[in-house]
Amino acid sequence: MCIFTSDKDIPGHVRLTTRTLQYLIIPLLSAALLVVGILHVHDCSSQPLLPIWHIVAGSTGLVVPLLYLLFDDLNPALAKRCPALSEALDNVVVFVLPVYIIFEIAWLVTGTVWLIGVDPNPEECDKTIHVFSMVVVINFWIHILTPLLFMLCLCCTKIFPFLGHCTYWNVMKGAIDMWTRPVRITIVSIVAVPLGLSMISVGGHSLQDCESLVNHTDTEAMVSVAHLQKEIHTENTGILSLEMVHIPIWLLVAGILVLVVPAVYYIYDAFCKPEDVNPGCKKCSQALVIVFLLAGLAWAVVGFLWIFGAHHTENTSCGSNSGTYWFAFSCLIILNCLMDIWICFKICVILYWALISGDD
Repeated sequence: MCIFTSDKDIPGHVRLTTRTLQYLIIPLLSAALLVVGILHVHDCSSQPLLPIWHIVAGSTGLVVPLLYLLFDDLNPALAKRCPALSEALDNVVVFVLPVYIIFEIAWLVTGTVWLIGVDPNPEECDKTIHVFSMVVVINFWIHILTPLLFMLCLCCTKIFPFLGHCTYWNVMKGAIDMWTRPVRITIVSIVAVPLGLSMISVGGHSLQDCESLVNHTDTEAMVSVAHLQKEIHTENTGILSLEMVHIPIWLLVAGILVLVVPAVYYIYDAFCKPEDVNPGCKKCSQALVIVFLLAGLAWAVVGFLWIFGAHHTENTSCGSNSGTYWFAFSCLIILNCLMDIWICFKICVILYWALISGDD
């Protein structure tokens, strides 16, 4: 009998969560790993295998949506037309999934060991690949430890049923009862609106200052080239001038995206999650949310590349030694932490439905 017959028995919000993780979050983050590894494959002499770790991790991550398509769409169809083949695929997945999970954990441990041995000197290892590796490794460990901690709490409630009934279950049920749409929208707004407005304000103010500085720098560079004919100086000056504008632009666009998060979340919560919504309206809402998620994740990856890959400059108004740079750096880390919280919450939603919702 096919173990992947249909997802109709899965609640709508859980099904939407799994598809969001499988089709959007994991593929885009995996593609980012793959691109960063390829672009910096020769940029870490102190640990040449670190970019290879990114390439392998990104490639294996891209397998996840393919497996999900295979067993969510293809195998249920085969169960009706060719039961023998469907059962064979079931046996394959029973073997492949544990091997895949063990490999991913082993590869994460390997990447952690390689990262610890990296010399942080920029001359030995490019800052982009080094910092990006730190963020990715920490994120992966958080995403692995979250379900383990959640299941450990479940085990404790089963081992100590009285304690679990008095504390864990009451807390969980109370939190679910209070987790209404107005509460969710309020929390999202409290986080997104101040952060988005501050990013837009700092980015807009810094862009004006940096544009005037870039024009002044370009004029000096032209004079310098006219007198000294130094092509290398011209190239480096152009790169640094462009980077001075990159960071304010990233802040502006990221701030706008963050500012509209409450509206997009309302559309997601009101029109994507319920099952009784008009099909046309639901598809349009899902398309809007998907485009927004793709744009936001892609722009976050751009921020990692621009901010972590910025060349060092002595200028305190623009560049990698400015307050704008460190503000953008802090915002990027905050957004990364918020994304981790969101992903961990979604993982817990799936585990809650799969493990304990039947006990209610």
